[in-house]
Amino acid sequence: MSKWQDFRRKHVLLMNTLFTVAVPLTVWLVMELLDYSTTGLHTMNSMVDWTTLMRNLVSSFCFALGLNCNMALGRMDTSTGSQMFLACILGGNLALSLNLGGVGVLVFSMLLGMVAGAFVGFLFINLRILPMVLGLGISLVYECISFSANNQQGLNLFGKPGVGILSNRLFIIGITVLIMLVMTYLFQYSPFGYKRRAIQGNQKLANDAGINIYVNALLCYTAAGALVAVAGVFDTAYKSNLVPVLGMNSNSTVFSNMFPMAVGLWLAKKSNPVIGILAGSLSVQFLVLGLAKFTNIGMSDYMQTCIKYSVWLVFMIYRMNEDKIQLIKDKRARVALAKATRAQRAAVAA
Repeated sequence: MSKWQDFRRKHVLLMNTLFTVAVPLTVWLVMELLDYSTTGLHTMNSMVDWTTLMRNLVSSFCFALGLNCNMALGRMDTSTGSQMFLACILGGNLALSLNLGGVGVLVFSMLLGMVAGAFVGFLFINLRILPMVLGLGISLVYECISFSANNQQGLNLFGKPGVGILSNRLFIIGITVLIMLVMTYLFQYSPFGYKRRAIQGNQKLANDAGINIYVNALLCYTAAGALVAVAGVFDTAYKSNLVPVLGMNSNSTVFSNMFPMAVGLWLAKKSNPVIGILAGSLSVQFLVLGLAKFTNIGMSDYMQTCIKYSVWLVFMIYRMNEDKIQLIKDKRARVALAKATRAQRAAVAA
């Protein structure tokens, strides 16, 4: 590699890194200006706000990453919300009954999440039902199991011994970094990741090349189940309890995490899926925390939610028309270049 190529590679890497970092920082700056000018409060006022941000961030990040396990390959798994409820309620209560504390709740929930996700994947590769349809059916089954478990009490972490570690900032940061390292390896450097990207490019060609697309799908579902279980544990630690739901209400968790996943995949073009989704989740969390400050001037939670999803809608409109916008920019650049060339030739001829 020549010095110019090496310099070019480092320059592109630096610009991509700056872009990935700039997006959440821009969202924070905009919300900071809006919050301080309207309410007199900062977006982040105390260490409580930072702890809330970290807990919500790791929950949103893990769930969005779990959705991306299958979404990037064209499989919309709507059962991930019910998997989260099932894994956390069954695994969490089992860990509490064994006095294993917060770490035990996290580990047992993740193991149950892997089992729940693997079962959905097993059904998918054997029954060949559309992933969204299969997910809706599984959601009803998992919700019923979760609702009937533990006398319909769900998972309650309030006052339980040893669960305080789930609110420890260093522990949250450590888990986030660990998940980033593991998922970066799995997605970018492992044989599973290579095959996954090949399937993502063209499933038929990948199958013809000898890649077992069914095993890869099973692993994707298993990984997704583990990730959403981790998300559920930290969400429960923030709310103190996890109340079981029925009637596919668990799908609200799925759709609420579509926003950070969409932003993350957009940013992933400049980095990799894991870092991109982390930055996307951080951007959305800054938006949510910033909107929460408007409660002090009488803005309701419903209006905050409306604004949040309106921003998502505008973002998706931009994403769907991004190629057209780039085409217009390229056309204007060509026209400007043609005019400049024509003027230069005219000057030379004169």
